[in-house]
Amino acid sequence: MAESHLKRVMVCVRIVWFNATNQLGLPQIYLKTLLFGPYEGQRVRHMIVRKPRAVSIRSLTAVGMLTVIVLLSILASIPAAFSTNLAVAPNAYPDAVTPISKLSLTEWGIPTANASAYGITTDSDGKIWFTENATNKLARFDPANGNFTEWNITTPNSQPHNIFSTIVTVSSSQVTQLFFTEYASNRIARFDSSTNNLTEWVLPSGSNPAGIFVDDNKDVWFAESGRDTIGRLKTGTGNLTEWKLPGATSSPGSPSLKPWGVYVQTVTLPTYTNRFVWFTESLGNKIGRIEVNSNRMTLWDLGSLGVGQFQPNDIVAGTYQTLPVAIITDGNNKISVLGNDTGGGSLYQDANVPTLNSGAMGLVYDSKRNAAWFAENNVGIIGNLNTTNIFAGQLITPSYCTISPLAATPTCPTPAAMTSTLISATTTQPVSRSQLQTPSAPVTVTVKQGPLNGITEYALPTTTARPTYVAVDSGESLWFPEGNSTLNKIARLGVPYLFQISASPNTRTINPGQSTSFTISVTILSGATQSLTLSLLNAPSNVNSNFSTPTGNPPFTSNLTITTTNSTAKGTFPMIIHAVSGGQSVDSTITLIIQAPQPIPFDYSMSMAGPSTATVAQGGSASFGIVVSLVSGTPQAVNLTASGIPSGSSYSFSKSVGVPTYNTTLNIFTNANSPGGTYTITVTGTSAGGLIHTIAPILTVTELPRDFNLTAPVTDISLVQGSRTDITLTISSFGYFSGNVSLGGAFSPANSGMSVVFTPSVLSPQPNGGIAQTSMEVTAEKNTVGTYTLTITGTSSSPSRSHTVTLNVHVSECLIATATYGSELAPQVEFLKTFRDRQVLRTFAGSNFMIAFNSWYYSFSPAVAQYENSNPTARVVAKVVLYPLISVLQLSSSTFSAFGSEPEFAALIAGLLVGLVVGLLYLGLPIFTFLWTARCRIGSTARYRATRSLAILFILLLTGYVVSELLRLALAMILISSGLVLLALLMGGLLPGLAVLDRFQRKPQ
Repeated sequence: MAESHLKRVMVCVRIVWFNATNQLGLPQIYLKTLLFGPYEGQRVRHMIVRKPRAVSIRSLTAVGMLTVIVLLSILASIPAAFSTNLAVAPNAYPDAVTPISKLSLTEWGIPTANASAYGITTDSDGKIWFTENATNKLARFDPANGNFTEWNITTPNSQPHNIFSTIVTVSSSQVTQLFFTEYASNRIARFDSSTNNLTEWVLPSGSNPAGIFVDDNKDVWFAESGRDTIGRLKTGTGNLTEWKLPGATSSPGSPSLKPWGVYVQTVTLPTYTNRFVWFTESLGNKIGRIEVNSNRMTLWDLGSLGVGQFQPNDIVAGTYQTLPVAIITDGNNKISVLGNDTGGGSLYQDANVPTLNSGAMGLVYDSKRNAAWFAENNVGIIGNLNTTNIFAGQLITPSYCTISPLAATPTCPTPAAMTSTLISATTTQPVSRSQLQTPSAPVTVTVKQGPLNGITEYALPTTTARPTYVAVDSGESLWFPEGNSTLNKIARLGVPYLFQISASPNTRTINPGQSTSFTISVTILSGATQSLTLSLLNAPSNVNSNFSTPTGNPPFTSNLTITTTNSTAKGTFPMIIHAVSGGQSVDSTITLIIQAPQPIPFDYSMSMAGPSTATVAQGGSASFGIVVSLVSGTPQAVNLTASGIPSGSSYSFSKSVGVPTYNTTLNIFTNANSPGGTYTITVTGTSAGGLIHTIAPILTVTELPRDFNLTAPVTDISLVQGSRTDITLTISSFGYFSGNVSLGGAFSPANSGMSVVFTPSVLSPQPNGGIAQTSMEVTAEKNTVGTYTLTITGTSSSPSRSHTVTLNVHVSECLIATATYGSELAPQVEFLKTFRDRQVLRTFAGSNFMIAFNSWYYSFSPAVAQYENSNPTARVVAKVVLYPLISVLQLSSSTFSAFGSEPEFAALIAGLLVGLVVGLLYLGLPIFTFLWTARCRIGSTARYRATRSLAILFILLLTGYVVSELLRLALAMILISSGLVLLALLMGGLLPGLAVLDRFQRKPQ
């Protein structure tokens, strides 16, 4: 501290004399070198007058005044020269929060000797995990029972460094996974606490991974300190992405930049959401950040501040006024805060750690305390940076670039690039060993110095403890390893248990024979709550006391009731509320004043003699019994009034004026138009002396029912496209409802092909249960396939009711048959579907034939089905027309079944049979009539040629059918199967006519 004060004085002397001699015209270069040296001259360059001016009386006067100021500074600094505190820079962090005055230190010895514990973290179960750098182990400590479990890392001499815990969901269970870096063996490791599996991914040689972080996407980020690279590992796929930093080494293991700390921050702003990967370059003297979404890199060169080498190591990130900031420890004995770029630069603020050569490292951010904790490795101190008030720093201009392979301007200089590879993992089950350890007796740790520059230091009992990293658990306790091989401990700094009590009010005044109460509040100041017991000391004679809650865990509230008797002495009595908890006691003083009885003034009370609530229908009446009682003093007449009566109602008291004590009844009379609702009736009593009391019974007026119900027998309807259905709707009145109900319907989604008609559309049910019905016709035209919600609304002058029906409109695969027989479930329709699906479509020929048949059938069937749905006579005619066809198809189905062992042959026989018989039944008569009419012009030669042509065509088609079956020619089968059926249809219609003509012309003339 003395050295720093003297140094500042000497700087002031140099500044004064430099300016003075500069006024006298001495050469600046000579003076700057002589007084400040080549570096210190830069620190005061803004205080130096650069242009020499002529000597004047004014200048000499200024030199004299400055000399006096310097002498006074020297005298003021003399007492500080004997101070034991070290010098610090001016306070850049206003100390807005009072630091914790005491911490409780507890230590546990690590079972394995000389472990050199390094990285540390906590999990959601309150367990502590750490790496043993020297003994190549991963360890877990359970503070609840003092149990250590250690696992030997499979890879020998891996030197595990930093560690990070995260929670993952495996088979609907929450599982803790630990990720850590293996510095010497160039590995990223994951340990699964549920299976004890250790998985390792091997990085390129010379990587020397140090800092590690697992982000919200479960991506693992780490700093490859030996290759000047930031890496990301997706453990699910083994994908390794590496961002090589500008100026990176070309010799792995011999870094130029040495990135060390890494922290991933998800930033959500109104304009974008991004992941910021912060990192430090210990040798490069830079702070860096990669924006993952855009692959943009930002670098802050600390060397541009002109202060020398910072050697930044650990880093954490947070937000300040919604903008991202980073907090950094460095090897130059500083804690720094770096703000986000604001367009004109970034605010940078650093604070000197009060103790010199502290070796600050191992940052953790404590959001509940607005503080960053860190370990001072060289001096055995745990430090705390208050981050409540920032910034007051200087601007530092960052540089930007975009990492290849993305194309952008400017691009990062070679070798800055992003590469991706796949790496494999190996999984083992390392051997574990568990051992219970007894904790040391807690030791109180107090503030060593601070807050200075926003930093408060807590010195550990052993200055050579060598703390490395700090973790904060859910109870706000600090955990850190003491890496000294001799100590070899895990330590916890917790807030000691402190509490306080207070009474409200502090003083009560009563008469003998009366009671009073005090509210006792027990609050916890720090630490974990413990059981506390309350008692009352120094109570006077003939006084009884009772705590509503005599024992509890702070914070809690207890009511202290004090009761006196007529013989209790009058006077002022101080009493003590005594609280004992956790080996400490706290007192709070209350005062009880017992005075002589005063003249009793008149008072009365009002209470309900019976229920305080009543419910009546419009037009009814209600009664409330009320008792007006004398409380004290000489009785006076009390007059009663009531307010808050429903409009259109009236009231009366059976006795509105009387001398307490007396009973009365409040009667309230409503009419049919009194508004429904709940009313608080205020009954006011006014004594002759003007003393007012009130009581408030509650009256509920229910309105007479006036409503109707809208019901339908169904809520779900299935419709075939092009059909309609009728539903009966019922409107029933309820209570005194009367009037017209208008019906309407709306479809969702809207479709012009869907319509609903009500006949009639306006109904008028009679009151008190009257019923009126209407018919609702729903029509689904073409292009209405899908699910629709039909909302039916009935509207009257007062209420409005609705009913919802779900309509499922679909295309019937047998449109004409469905329309003819009225339902898809009709036996005839079921037969057609079964014949098609279970026989025809299961063959190669049949399925291809149905492609052509469906194209032809659905070109006209929707229109025919819609016409049948709207014309009952057409349905009767269609049944007559379809009857022979269905009989033929039943015969064909039986034929198919007979040849079922050869389905493709069965399909051919069934198809030819259907074509022949249908042609005979439906085309035979028309063709015969035509041939008979033209018999004179059709000779035997023409009939022969026609027959031969049909036979040849049949043979060709049959041959094509066989070839298509063998070669599975789908397109050919569509054409050939259709041709065979059409040819059979034609032959069925022609052959009877040709046979009759042949027989007719063979008769003798």
